[in-house]
Amino acid sequence: VGIGSASARGSNRLEVNGVTYRSRLDIDGEARRDLTITVRPFRADPEMALEAGRYRATVYCLRRFGSSETAWAIGPDTPLDQLPITDDSVTLRGSCTAR
Repeated sequence: VGIGSASARGSNRLEVNGVTYRSRLDIDGEARRDLTITVRPFRADPEMALEAGRYRATVYCLRRFGSSETAWAIGPDTPLDQLPITDDSVTLRGSCTAR
C-alpha cells in the first residue's frame, strides 16, 4: 500500500494492489466538519475505492479534530446499489464527530 500526502485540499492518492485511487475532499459548514469526498476509479475495485474515501475522512478528522470518528450520511458501509456513482467516481458524505 502506498500512501500519498493527506491534506484538506486538492487531490490525494492511495495506491493498493497497483491501482491508484484519487480522492478529492471538499469541506462544508462553518465548523469545517461536513465532508464530501469523491473517489475514483470506482469500478476497478469498489471496496477499495470506498476504503480510500474512509481513509481520506479519517486523516482529515484526526488532524483537524483529534479523532477519526466520522458520521456517514453516504459512506463506505452504504450498500453498493445506493451509492452515487458518476463517470467511475463515487461520492461520499459525512461529518467529523469529535469535539
